[in-house]
Amino acid sequence: MAGSGDSGRSLLLLVVLLGIAVGVGGWNYKRNLDLENQIPRPWKGYAVTDLEAMAVAYEKEIDQYSNTWDAARVKRNEASGRGHVDDRAREFDKIYAQGRQVRQIKSRMADHEVVLAQIRDELRLREGENVAWKLHLRRLTAFN
Repeated sequence: MAGSGDSGRSLLLLVVLLGIAVGVGGWNYKRNLDLENQIPRPWKGYAVTDLEAMAVAYEKEIDQYSNTWDAARVKRNEASGRGHVDDRAREFDKIYAQGRQVRQIKSRMADHEVVLAQIRDELRLREGENVAWKLHLRRLTAFN
């Protein structure tokens, strides 16, 4: 009968350990799900094909802004110290306007880069969502 008591305790220990594992897994799953829901996803409502098309369009615009920005930086004028005050004031205005144009181009390019990064993040998040069992396994086992 000593063997029967040992197997009963072993079975009880196994059941307790299994219960702890299920409890910890369920808690971790909910925690990871809550963390995922806190991530801002402004592009969540768009279809993948639309996101991919927008990413391509933003990449093209960023390239155009980059080329324009490079050309505008090279084109900078330098003010000469000669001439009348009116001439120097006009030169200053011209240089100031070109500098403002360069900064505006860089600002638009940076804005587009932020949006493109958000779109790429959304696409990366959706890659894992296409296979449901992988998504559930990640939520169950990831300890971030």
